[in-house]
Amino acid sequence: MNMANCCKDCDRLQPRSSGSAPVRPEFQQPTMYDHFQNFQRFKMQKQEAQAIEKRKEELLKMNTNFTNWNPSCSKEMFDQFSTQDVALFRQQIRLAQNGERSILESLTAPTEGGASSIGGTATVAGTGTGTGTSVGDKSLKKKDSLLTISRTPVQCPIGACGRTIGVTSVLSHYLRDHSEDFGVQCQEIYGGKRSVLIFDATTLDFRDNVCLGVLAYGGVKEKCTNPPAQRGICIHNAFLPKPHEHLDAHLPILIMACRTSWSAMLKDKQLEARITKPEDSNQHLLVIWLVSVQSTKPIHCTLTAYDRTMTSSRSVIAQVRQLNESQNPSEFLVNDANSLRLSNGEINILSHDGNDCVHLEVMINEYDQ
Repeated sequence: MNMANCCKDCDRLQPRSSGSAPVRPEFQQPTMYDHFQNFQRFKMQKQEAQAIEKRKEELLKMNTNFTNWNPSCSKEMFDQFSTQDVALFRQQIRLAQNGERSILESLTAPTEGGASSIGGTATVAGTGTGTGTSVGDKSLKKKDSLLTISRTPVQCPIGACGRTIGVTSVLSHYLRDHSEDFGVQCQEIYGGKRSVLIFDATTLDFRDNVCLGVLAYGGVKEKCTNPPAQRGICIHNAFLPKPHEHLDAHLPILIMACRTSWSAMLKDKQLEARITKPEDSNQHLLVIWLVSVQSTKPIHCTLTAYDRTMTSSRSVIAQVRQLNESQNPSEFLVNDANSLRLSNGEINILSHDGNDCVHLEVMINEYDQ
């Protein structure tokens, strides 16, 4: 071991022999080079933390609703309004490979663009034609739209579960906890593309919400580079299993179904309780709807139920409902028409008197406002 490169501070900790024998280190003594590498690593982590905290403060300044914010509430504001932005900058830090200067430039560039777009002056860096300002305005609008999305936890709409989950963990919850219950794997879908699933309507219990399948909506065009979360439509998914990490920017959509009674559409709930007879199959009504996390723009869908021979079908164009709303058909059927409703007679036609399964075709449509 070359004692010339050893750290002098660590060398003082070595036990000294009482005789004239040479000193033999009891452990592998760190060198000055090791201390230098650890210091550089610590320095990078500290600069990353400082840049993220600076970006959080800029987000609060950009938010017009919190211009006179109370410093005592800053931590709650950080947790509520900067989740996706911090994740984006952490990703930029991981991808940066050109040293500390490039990391800091990638972190501070959006801040400067955002500050210039908020102020009254129209400053453009460089000698361009003003495209930098338009890009900054679009980025600011996307961030402002994401601020309107509630981060309040939601309840799992499956009747047998009912667990409270975070809005960023919805897709992860179904992939990890309910994948075996469905029998249908998560399907990636794009705008205008069809997804077909088959289910047995006779196995559904009365007034029990079940999930027929999970869709991961990736955008208007297949293999597009702008999934919904990157366009500011929804927030990113978190804690996904490794085989589904590529769905972090997709919009999770749940296909829900419930067998209820036609009396659920009555406004008078006392009358509904008196006339509802679960054992009478002629009163049964199958409700199928799509539900997702809160988004900044409405997402529509086309639901078509048809039989095995494709001779009979029922179809509806509806809007994807939100998880922060009630998923009890007795509560939303009165004022909400965004669902496919099949009476007992229609179910018998589509299932050939219960001998076949019902086919359900789902198409997601995204319209510009």
